[in-house]
Amino acid sequence: MNTVATAATTTDLPTRREALVFACKAWGLRALRALRDAADPGRPRRHPRANTLAQAPVLAEFDSPLWPGEEVDPMLVAGKLQNLRQALKRLDGIEVAPGARFGFWKQVGRATRRRGYAIGRELREGCLIPAIGGGLCQLSNALYDGAVRAGLTVLERHRHSRVLPGSLAEQDRDATVFWNYLDLRLCAPFAWRLEVEMDAQRLRLRIRGHRDVDAVSWPMAVSPRRPATPSNDCGSCGQYECHRHTGPSTGRLRRLWWLQEAWPEFSAALAAGRGEDDRVFGPGGRRFPAQAPWRRAAQSLSWRYGRWRGRALPQVRLAQLRAHARDLAGQLQLQDLDLVLPQSLLPFLWRDGELAGRRYAVLMTALPMRVLQDELDAAVRRHPQVRSLRDFRADETLIADEWQALQAAETWWSPHARVLAMAGERGRALSWAMPAAVPASGRASAGARPRLFFPASPLARKGILELLEAVRDRDVEILLPPGDSERGLDPGRATLRRVDSYRHGLLQADGVVLPAWVEHQPRALLGAIAAGLPVVATPACGLPASLPWTPVEAGDVEGLRRALRALSMGG
Repeated sequence: MNTVATAATTTDLPTRREALVFACKAWGLRALRALRDAADPGRPRRHPRANTLAQAPVLAEFDSPLWPGEEVDPMLVAGKLQNLRQALKRLDGIEVAPGARFGFWKQVGRATRRRGYAIGRELREGCLIPAIGGGLCQLSNALYDGAVRAGLTVLERHRHSRVLPGSLAEQDRDATVFWNYLDLRLCAPFAWRLEVEMDAQRLRLRIRGHRDVDAVSWPMAVSPRRPATPSNDCGSCGQYECHRHTGPSTGRLRRLWWLQEAWPEFSAALAAGRGEDDRVFGPGGRRFPAQAPWRRAAQSLSWRYGRWRGRALPQVRLAQLRAHARDLAGQLQLQDLDLVLPQSLLPFLWRDGELAGRRYAVLMTALPMRVLQDELDAAVRRHPQVRSLRDFRADETLIADEWQALQAAETWWSPHARVLAMAGERGRALSWAMPAAVPASGRASAGARPRLFFPASPLARKGILELLEAVRDRDVEILLPPGDSERGLDPGRATLRRVDSYRHGLLQADGVVLPAWVEHQPRALLGAIAAGLPVVATPACGLPASLPWTPVEAGDVEGLRRALRALSMGG
């Protein structure tokens, strides 16, 4: 027999009179608590985030599933996740001084729609009802359990009025909260730090701190099991005469796609994986908020102002990405628990807590920033005199945020072989979109000096210095596309010539060479392969082994020279 149905037939239904009495009592108790706190100089204060205890020993940990085992309306679970997400923003990373009091409601604040909270499932007067802020008790339960294990002093704690089967209340390890008079208040003679995180399936809580007594001497007391009592569930109890009955919600969970970068590989993935209820922003879907005329004008002015004030180009770009991340966060709704996100917005969304409780795939357009900077550092050691190799450096916090978000992602989507190798089991391989073949009418005749096309801006990070060193003593012509260039390039016997476009370079080339330290979109190399040209490139270019090309390692001039000689390309 269904558990919920049994509960509905064995529990008295609430009446409107009882609900009115409860509301009046709650109002009076809230007023009384506010007066008492106002008169208490030792009342809880709001504690700031800090990193002083970030490396302190873990005193206690707690882990619990987010999705209940019994059949529950998924929209109410989605509401609970939204409520936990909002509370985590005010709890994760706070540090409490020795002797200072911690209060759950003082730290979290009242759960209202205006503050981002949603309708979740709440136990009230024996019924599981939809309510704003419902589900926060899972967090207070975790905090109480962790506090006792960590040796904190529990100043105030309240049990749930009903014990649900399988809940912590059965072991007397629960702590219910209800604004503002049912609170959870803690203190300790030592400083302690609270860390709370949430992935798509589980809630995890840690308490860190330094104390003289070892953690094992503070075991959780084994309490007798409290008898479970049946409770009605407004979503499925079938008691239509009850004034609280709402019936099951009509909403459905769905996926949101945010295609910030218009790569053809990502568009193909969207076409293959788009569901009927999916929401799509970008090519093939809705217009981005930033594409509104007034936003585009504002971004242009912001860009010009930033450059006029002397801000570096990457800093201006990061400011725009943060604005795009706020746009995405503003579009997220309760049922958007499955996301497909651009890598460029990932660290901002992670830092703001928008990814907690959600599954997400990442559209990888580059190496992770920490790996990218390692590659550039290796190039700096090879060419310490080149200033351009030091330009692309991100803030350490931003790098850490991106890496943590990538580690928590369900999958990394990319056609780039190097990125997929790093992703391991998380990787989802996309096929590079092969361009149309370029005709070979303009290539050199037999016996003429070889023409090598360098399909990138002639910058150190793209490998131009290694190429010039490899062909310095050879009579070859190097074709360069439009774009920025390193100053003072010395080709030796080789000659450099600009072409009007990448297409013209492929038309005239006998071979294509890109010994890059960093390359994320090898479109020109794909065009060369499609045209049947020999290609020499580094693994950093991300070409798959299934395509015909010759690999060389970044910075290996002798290896590059041998590869060019083997292909009769002037090495």
